[in-house]
Amino acid sequence: MADFSSGVSGYVTATATVTVKFPIDNRGNADVCCHQCPYYSQSSRICQLNKAVPAYPSKYIGQECPFWKSLEDGDNG
Repeated sequence: MADFSSGVSGYVTATATVTVKFPIDNRGNADVCCHQCPYYSQSSRICQLNKAVPAYPSKYIGQECPFWKSLEDGDNG
């Protein structure tokens, strides 16, 4: 068991890949917003990935959303 009584000397970095599929209606309109993401907690109104409070979660994804880069690159698999 680690002993942090004298402080922390560094950190071990871990990386994860997370995939979220946002729904598309029969007319081809995608609903890409926090409310459609399984990592958004509607009860606490925060993102469970980055603990940020997104603005207008029923219309947009938050500015700190880790999926922004993927969406901007057109990676919508």
